[in-house]
Amino acid sequence: MDNEFMPPHSDHADRSDHSEAGALTSPNAEPAAPLDVAVVIEQVRELLFGDHRRATEGSLKSLEDKLAALTATIEARFADLERRLSESRAETDHAREGHVEAIGAAFAELGERIKGLIAKPPQ
Repeated sequence: MDNEFMPPHSDHADRSDHSEAGALTSPNAEPAAPLDVAVVIEQVRELLFGDHRRATEGSLKSLEDKLAALTATIEARFADLERRLSESRAETDHAREGHVEAIGAAFAELGERIKGLIAKPPQ
């Protein structure tokens, strides 16, 4: 059975003639550059979880966009509500002032009638 990490040999006698290190590298091959473990781990992580991470980031971005739109809508509605309350308060204050003036005028008229009744001699 051939090991995928060792070059295939036709007979078992050849394998015993080579040292273990010699079987893995040929004399003409350049020495392999040392692997940066962090880079390899990052590549494996990207292969295993890259699609899921990108999908999750896309979903989060979508939620952030929806939240920003909702926040803007709520802020606009609160501003409109505050404006309407302010207008309603102004209308109510104006109406109250008009009613107070009307009540004052009615009292003044009532006072004048009472004065008129008192000024007339009884018959």
